[in-house]
Amino acid sequence: MAEFTVERRAERPWVGVPMTAELAHWDRVNAWVPRIYAALAQAGGVPRGGPIYRYHRLRTAQDPMDITVCVPVAERMEIGDGFDTGAIPAGRYLVARPSGGPDALARTHSDMWEWAGVQGLEPAVEERADGIHWQARTEQFLTDPQTEPDRAKWEVEVAYLLR
Repeated sequence: MAEFTVERRAERPWVGVPMTAELAHWDRVNAWVPRIYAALAQAGGVPRGGPIYRYHRLRTAQDPMDITVCVPVAERMEIGDGFDTGAIPAGRYLVARPSGGPDALARTHSDMWEWAGVQGLEPAVEERADGIHWQARTEQFLTDPQTEPDRAKWEVEVAYLLR
């Protein structure tokens, strides 16, 4: 089980692409990562870390979810048609940094949700008929798969904005 911390964070600007996606077709989501980095480089921007998957709405792993695939930057900037800019809001976040890449995420999310409840922490969510709407739920990949091919060694940072 990953360890959990509560951290105060500043706003984190990003450039990226919002979309509705399904886990069954995650390759289509991941295909945007190199495109975002390339467009950012072409616009003269400098990434501030690995890609971030920001989840806006989800119900179950089988249902379509609204997400933004983005890359953190120093400040908001326009990089061209088809790309958005925004910021992950400042605030208190529940954070975990598990090893194991995508294979560790389902367990990490389950454990985080349970741990938050035990600690009396409330994620900033709103439950609606079409799913859970998150003010900020992110997964940022900290390990570059091109330099570390072993998925068991990949590190990811999972963060939930708290109320």
